[in-house]
Amino acid sequence: PRVAVVPFDNATFRRGLEIALTRLLDDEIRARSPRAPASPAEADLLLKGTIVRADERIYSEDDNDNVRESSIVIEVEVTLEDRTAGKVVGPYSYRERVPYSAYAGRVSTLEQAEAEALRDIAERIVYWLAEGHPERRP
Repeated sequence: PRVAVVPFDNATFRRGLEIALTRLLDDEIRARSPRAPASPAEADLLLKGTIVRADERIYSEDDNDNVRESSIVIEVEVTLEDRTAGKVVGPYSYRERVPYSAYAGRVSTLEQAEAEALRDIAERIVYWLAEGHPERRP
């Protein structure tokens, strides 16, 4: 079946995450999914979703209130509309937390942490699609 990623919605105040996630999902499907990518008008399956949470958790700050250690938590709800069967599967929730530190750690900026979290979520969603079990909770 052919699959299309419908541009994601964003219910948070962090703008641009929905654009990045939609692009990452489209790229992941093209690179790693056995399902053929298609436009929404031609697709058998429509992958839709909303970013429902994008929160920064601050763990420590310096004397000038600059964040030293923190993490980003991003949560996404996705549904899969199967046009050939006439049904919608989901919503399923994906959540990722990526810590970052201005001094040490995996990533050093909030933007890098957001990008890593979105990349991880996109990989997990495409893995779920590639496994061919869209009705099973990932």
